[in-house]
Amino acid sequence: MNLQTISQVSRVHGVSLRMLRYYEKEGLLESKRKADYAYRVYDEMAINRLRQIIILRKLRVPVKQIKAILENQDASAVIELFQQNINELDDELTALSTIKKILQQFVDELRERASIVIHLDALGDSMLSSLDTLSFTKHQIKESLTMDALDKASDVLNKLTDVRIVYLPPMTFASIFCNKENPEEKAWQAMQNFLQQSNMPKIKPDLRCFMLGHSNATGQSFGHEILLSIPEDFVVPAPFVKKTFRGGMYVAHFIVQDGIEPFLGMQDWVNESENYQYDCDLTRFHPPIKEIDSFGGIQPGLEEVLNIYNFQNPRFKRQMDALFPIKEYTPAKETAPVEIPDSQEKCGYKASLITRNKFKIMGFTKIISGGVTPQQFEEELTNDGRLAILNKFRKNGAPLLCFGSYDMDSSIRGGWRVTYCLAQPDITDSQVFLQHAPYVRTIDASKWLIFEYPRGHEWDGHDTCPKLGFTWNGLISGSFHQVFPDGKIGRTGSDTVFCWYPVK
Repeated sequence: MNLQTISQVSRVHGVSLRMLRYYEKEGLLESKRKADYAYRVYDEMAINRLRQIIILRKLRVPVKQIKAILENQDASAVIELFQQNINELDDELTALSTIKKILQQFVDELRERASIVIHLDALGDSMLSSLDTLSFTKHQIKESLTMDALDKASDVLNKLTDVRIVYLPPMTFASIFCNKENPEEKAWQAMQNFLQQSNMPKIKPDLRCFMLGHSNATGQSFGHEILLSIPEDFVVPAPFVKKTFRGGMYVAHFIVQDGIEPFLGMQDWVNESENYQYDCDLTRFHPPIKEIDSFGGIQPGLEEVLNIYNFQNPRFKRQMDALFPIKEYTPAKETAPVEIPDSQEKCGYKASLITRNKFKIMGFTKIISGGVTPQQFEEELTNDGRLAILNKFRKNGAPLLCFGSYDMDSSIRGGWRVTYCLAQPDITDSQVFLQHAPYVRTIDASKWLIFEYPRGHEWDGHDTCPKLGFTWNGLISGSFHQVFPDGKIGRTGSDTVFCWYPVK
C-alpha cells in the first residue's frame, strides 16, 4: 500500500496542513498511524477522498454539505443539496448580470458623449436608481464541463481583495513550541493549560495570541509554536519560554475556516505592491526565530487568534488573521554581479551575488501538474511559435528566463508553475508584446546568487546556497532555474546557462 505523509499530501495537492487537519476534525478525511512513525499518513482511499473534496470546494460547496454528500447514498438527498447551491448561484448570476448591463449602459453613453465633459447626472436617474435593488456579491462563476475551466474559474474566485496593512506593537510573549506528532494540538493544549493555571485573562484582559507554523517554502512542517502576550515582568514556567517582540508592519487577511489559504495570495499581493516588500528579518523576536536548513528556510507567517477567549468552544466559530511581515519598499542601489571568492571550490559552480529591486517578467506560462512535464511545455512553445515571439521582442544580448515558482493558482491545482519569459527592461516594445497576452508577474526585491553551469547538466540547487553561507529567500516563491543567454531553450545552444536563486 502506497502511503503518503501529511507534508507530501499538502505539497502535492496544494492543501495546507491546517486544512488537512480541519478536514479530519470534521470527519471528511481519515489518516493512519504507521508503526514506528510519528506523523500522519494517508492511503490511496484517503487521497481519492481528498480529490473529491477539492473538486467540491472548487464548486463552492460548503464543508458541512460535502460531508453530507460523501456520506449519503440517497441520490435524491444529494440532488437537493446541489440544487440549494444552484439556487444561490442563480441569485448571484442575476445580480451580476444586472450589474453588467448597467455598466454596459454607462460605457455606451460615455462613448456617445466622449467629446464633451461628462456629469454623472447626465447618465440618467433610472440607471442610478436601479442600483439600489441589487444584492452585491464578490463571487463570479463560469460555465464549463472541463476540469481546466473549473480551475480557471476557481482562480478568479480565489484572488484576494480584502488585504489590510496592520502594525503590531511591541509585546512580551509566553511561547510554547512542539514538534513531531500532532505539534499543533500539543502546543494548543499546553497553552490552554497555561491560560487556566496562570489566570492570564484576568491579569491581562488585552492579551493577544498568535500561532507560528515552523514550515518551509513547500509547506513541510518542522513544528508549531504558540505565543501569548503577557506582562513584561511575568515569570513563565517551563517548558514555556519568554520572548520579546519589537513589533512591526504586517500584511493581513482573514482566514475563512473552510475557505482558501490566503498566504500565497498575500505573497502575490505584496509582490505587486509599489509600497511594500516582505521583511525576512527573523530578529523581530528575541530570542530570534531559528532559521530552517531547508528549501526557502522558515516562512515567518503568523496566525492571530481573534477570539482567544472562546477559541476552543464549539459553540463559536474560530476566527483568525493570516499575517506576514513587511516593510516599506525603498528601492536599493542595484549592484553588478560580484563573483564570490572560491565559489567553485565551495559548491562546485562559479557563483556571483547581485542585488535587484522589484521587476516585472512577461512571457508564457503553464502549471505543471497532472502528468504534464516541463519538457512538454518546451515543445509546445517551440511548435506553436511562442518561443519565436519571445526572441523577436528580446533585446540584443538580453537573456531568456525560465522561472519556476509557486503561487495561489498553482497551489490550488496541486502543481507548480513554469514561465518562459523576459524581464520587462529587456523587451524591445512592452506594449506591443502585451498584445500577445503574456503572463505578467512582479518579482519582489532580493539578493540573488547567479550560478554558471553547463547546458544540459541537471542539478538540484536547493543544497547549493548554504554551502556559500546563504539561505534561500522562499518568500520570492520561485527561482530562475534556467537562464539562456542566447535565447535557445532545451539542450541546444551556447555551452553555458545560468541559474538565479533569491537568497537572504
